[in-house]
Formats: sequence, structure tokens, C-alpha cells
Amino acid sequence: MSIELTLNPEKLEVIREMDPRVQSYNIEMTELTGGTFWVPYTPEQISGEEAFPTCDKMEDMMKMLAGMQTKVPAINLYDERIRSFAKAFGPVVIRFSGSWATRTYYDFDGHTGGKAPEGFEFVLTKEQWQGALDFVKAVNGQILVSVANSFGVHEDHTGAWMPEQAELLWKYTEEQGMKIEYAEFMNEPNMLNGMCLPDGYTLDDYGRDYDLFAKWLRENHPETKLVGPCSAENERGAAAGGMAALLLGTEDIMKRCKEAPDYYSYHSYNGISERGQMFGAHFDFDAVTSEYYLGATMEDLHYNEVIRDKYAPGAEMWVTESADAACGGNTWGPTFVETIRYVDELARFNVNTRGIIFHNTLASSAYGLLDADTHMPRPQYWGALLYSRLAGTTVYDTKEEIREGAHVYAQSRKDGEKGFCYVIINNSREEETLVHVPACVQYTLSADSLRSQEIKLNGNVIASGEDGTIPELKGEEKEAGTITLAPCTVTYLVVGDER
Repeated sequence: MSIELTLNPEKLEVIREMDPRVQSYNIEMTELTGGTFWVPYTPEQISGEEAFPTCDKMEDMMKMLAGMQTKVPAINLYDERIRSFAKAFGPVVIRFSGSWATRTYYDFDGHTGGKAPEGFEFVLTKEQWQGALDFVKAVNGQILVSVANSFGVHEDHTGAWMPEQAELLWKYTEEQGMKIEYAEFMNEPNMLNGMCLPDGYTLDDYGRDYDLFAKWLRENHPETKLVGPCSAENERGAAAGGMAALLLGTEDIMKRCKEAPDYYSYHSYNGISERGQMFGAHFDFDAVTSEYYLGATMEDLHYNEVIRDKYAPGAEMWVTESADAACGGNTWGPTFVETIRYVDELARFNVNTRGIIFHNTLASSAYGLLDADTHMPRPQYWGALLYSRLAGTTVYDTKEEIREGAHVYAQSRKDGEKGFCYVIINNSREEETLVHVPACVQYTLSADSLRSQEIKLNGNVIASGEDGTIPELKGEEKEAGTITLAPCTVTYLVVGDER
């Protein structure tokens, strides 16, 4: 049975002002230096015509995962296409991190010849970091980094963390007339194994080193705000079993850190991709428009809010990695259905808290907003871009319960005019949603199939220029009356304020 809604702008009540940089993203350190990342899915796997291989034994899964990594070249951040599409989002914070960053040596004078010294595994050159800085400047961004914590930055490779490497990064950045606005200590301290740490490294050691970093940062670079704990653990993962149940607890980490972060950070993926499905917390494709799947990241938010309130009260919530699935994204990550999940996450996050979501990634693997090879937009990019262009920073309570077919959100208008921008998601796969509306401008995103790699705006395929040109994204003017929203669509309605 179809759901019927009536929009009543006069009944909207202000909840909060959201962070205008809520749509931010990651560029992994392995992308900056060149390294390894996930093997791309085949076209048939993306379309759903070919099943992704799996296995029955955990040891076989580990072997299979090892074979799913491939070498990737360093990303070209001077490419005009990637710059054009990234700049269109407006102000963002760009996070340069990932597990690769924990083991990366900064060589800004070329003395290593590209070979990592003992205690590190990878090298970041001056040219690579300069490319990152120039990109940040070009797209009107700010910087968030996580620093190395491999045994090469520890006294005698076994003792306390030392700041010399971090100081190189800050010094070079400042010499270029820029600054590092935000910093995390280490990516995902819930997983200490395999991070090139000193032998026998414990959570107590981590707490000591985190505090050393925090004090060094605040004494030497007070302009940089501390973000943490950069946690990957959540209640859903522990309940699912597998690898997630082995993660160290976020509260156990925070207990050992005396220095409170300025911003509380954690990672939140809706699940684990087909690559790691034996680890648990994997959603099959049939579930990805369901209420439980779409609400999963809110469970992670509320879980982490309890810890935040205890150890960093008042700090904003920063989701420093988020996408449809860990392990590089699902096979359907590059398709239309991911638009539904991502737009819903953005709108629902702003209703529940103030902070930033760092989409993982801008242009790498199946979950990238842009294709890794071509830098052309995936469908979810267009859903996110319309959100950025249409939805203002004031968030309202619509008084509508979230339910299948009716995820209804409202914000102010981005254009500065009086009025509101409604975001309405019909996540039903079968039923239409009828909406009684005032006069408005309608932008409805749809596709011929959920796994389509094309996306339509008001029935017309969105096609960007090969040079990175953004096409005109024009809405349809509607008189007051009733509009019908087809199953599995994302709709923005821009209305005036008649109050």
C-alpha cells in the first residue's frame, strides 16, 4: 500500500545548525604514495550478473583477501577532471590517512631514494605531499592527517613515540603557506596487529603515545585541533562475530588517554563487503534498501555518543571513514542504489548530531565518489552534489517517523532564499509514495535498475563533460498539489516560506 504524506512547512521546528563541511572525504595515504589497494570488481560483478566468489573456511578467506590487493599508482591530484568534480562540493575537510599512513616515512629531501628506512614500510615524497597541498588549496579544503606510529618513530624502536617525523610534515606544510588544521594520532588503534608497531605493543603503550602526541601538538602547533580516537569498533560488529569481535574496545582505548580530543572520531561502514563476508556484518544485496541497513550507521553514532559523552563531552562527532562497506565497498557500491544509502546517511546524521562524515574515498575502489581510473562521477556523487547545492545548514524536525517509503528530512535552502529543502527518500522497492506539496521545485534521482551505473534527474540521464564540466542540474517547477515518488528514488523539493 502506498504511503501518503503532506508537507507542512509551517510546522517545521529547528533542530540545529549543521557543519557546512559535513560532506568531506578521504584520500588514502596509499593513493598519495602509490601502493596497494583493492582489486577492482569485474563489470559482471558490479551489475550482479556474476556472483562474487566466497569460501567456507577462515584460512581460505585470509588467502583470498591477500590475493585481492593490487598495486595502484600514485594519484594525480593535478588532473583537471578530479579537481573540477571535487571543487563542486564546496568547502570540505580532506583526510589523508588509512592504515598505510601509520607506516609511512616523510622524505622531503629525497635522501631515501624511495626506499623506506628500517621501522617504516612506505615513503611520502616532497612532490607527493606538495600535490596534496596544491589540491587542497584548489578545492577550498582543509587538512586532516594521521601520523606514523610504526617502530621507526619510537625510541630505540621499542620505547615511546618521538615527534621528529611529525614535525617534518608540519614544517614543510607551513613553509608552503598552508597549515594542518586537524590531526589524528593513529588510524584505527582497535587493530594493533600488522601495523609495523614495536614488538609487544599494548593499549597502555598506545595511551602513552597518544598523550605524547597530543601534548606535542598543543605545545608546538596549537592551531591544529586534535581528533580522536579514530576508532573502528562498534556494537554491531562485535555482535556479528568474526574479525569484528576481535577488535579492541573503543572505551578501553579512551580509558588510557588522558588528553581529550577536540573532536571525537570513529569509523562507520554499513557492513563488510563481499570480500570479507566471512568476518560477519555483511549485508546481501536484497537488504540494502531495508530499514535496518539504512539505519545501521545511526546505531554506530549512538554507540559512540555514549563514549564521547564520558571522555570528550561536548565534542563534535566526526565519522572519519564511512561508506557502504569496509574492505573496499560492495560490488554495488558504484551503482545507483548507493545513492539512496549515502543521501539518507547525510540527512539523518544532521538530524541526530553535529559533525562531519568523511566519505571513503574520493576516487579509489568501489566506494569512491569518482571512478579511480577515469575520475568520472559515480551515481552517488550526483546525489551528494545536489545535497550540497540545495540543502542549507539549518536542520529541521519534520515530525515524520522514518519508515519504509518515507524518509523525510528538511533543511534550509542553500540559495539563501526564505524557505526549505525537503529530502524525501522512497526506499520501498515496490510501492509509490504520494506527497501533497506546496508550490515547489522538484529534483528526483532515479535509475532504470538499482545496479545501474547511470543516474537520472527528473527522468533524464545526468552526463558530465569529459573535461570535468558539471552539467546544469535543473529542477522542475510544480504547482501545489500531489506528486508521486516512484520506488527507490531520492527527491529534493525546494519550497518557499509562506509564513
